[in-house]
Amino acid sequence: MSWVTSWELWRKAIGPHGSRQRQNVDAFLETHPAILYWGDSWFSTPLYLNLARQSARRINGFSMIIGKPGALATNLFSSREVDRVGDRVANNPFDLVCLSAGGNDCLSERLTAAFRAWTTAPGTKPPRIDAPAAFAIFRDARLLDRVSDAYVRVLGRLQAIQAKRPLLRVLGHPYVPIVDVGRPAKLTPSNIGLIAWVKDDVGPWLWEPMRHVLKNKDEGREFARMILEDGFRDSVLKPLAQRYDGLFSIVDFGGVDPMAEGFWNDEIHPGETGFDALATRFNDAVRTALPARKRHAVKP
Repeated sequence: MSWVTSWELWRKAIGPHGSRQRQNVDAFLETHPAILYWGDSWFSTPLYLNLARQSARRINGFSMIIGKPGALATNLFSSREVDRVGDRVANNPFDLVCLSAGGNDCLSERLTAAFRAWTTAPGTKPPRIDAPAAFAIFRDARLLDRVSDAYVRVLGRLQAIQAKRPLLRVLGHPYVPIVDVGRPAKLTPSNIGLIAWVKDDVGPWLWEPMRHVLKNKDEGREFARMILEDGFRDSVLKPLAQRYDGLFSIVDFGGVDPMAEGFWNDEIHPGETGFDALATRFNDAVRTALPARKRHAVKP
């Protein structure tokens, strides 16, 4: 098995309690992992092999992938969804829950709202600014606080499950530096079907709100780095890893080259080649998070 993307298929794969199929699955899972991937487009885009699929295809185990492209962490990890998915985790033999969310909460109309002063009538707009000044305004908008709150909801629920299943672990990941600020997605009939001809939500999701705010694209790249590294990674993920030590850990994407040919699909999403490169480091973290007897099942 590589992965499934619906709970109905998951139930068919593992079999009902007490069945011979479930007995065989339980025996298999004594030495092989069961992993839940829960996230936005980095885990759930249907256009190509995303990060979750690149990871799962390298693992000899049972994998479930859920989520929604473009989803916000505040929606993916809402109280209702945390209760619903938390019950699934509590009642299924998952060793590891992988989370992927937060970037969308800091883009598009959320950015536009934070920099509303630059959308006023001509002649009344503030002057264009540099990345540090923009990042200060971004912080004041508290978008990352909402992301952190969303992670706290899901981690709190999973921590309660861990009290009964001590080997349960949770893995999150940061993002990699944006290279081509302003690059829209490429949607074609070959990768999304005929809907590509009418779909207009192709970005850029960062540069479009910021092109009248920042001085140039160099400042755009630095602003993106500050959001993703100083903001999301250092101000959200790292404090959560300390708070939930023994439950939650973070992938280290250090050493991955985001400048490599074919790495990106658009401004904020790697393509299949990029996700393939990221999956090696991602699976290093998966292997470490799993019980020792199951680590052999994870390939780089």
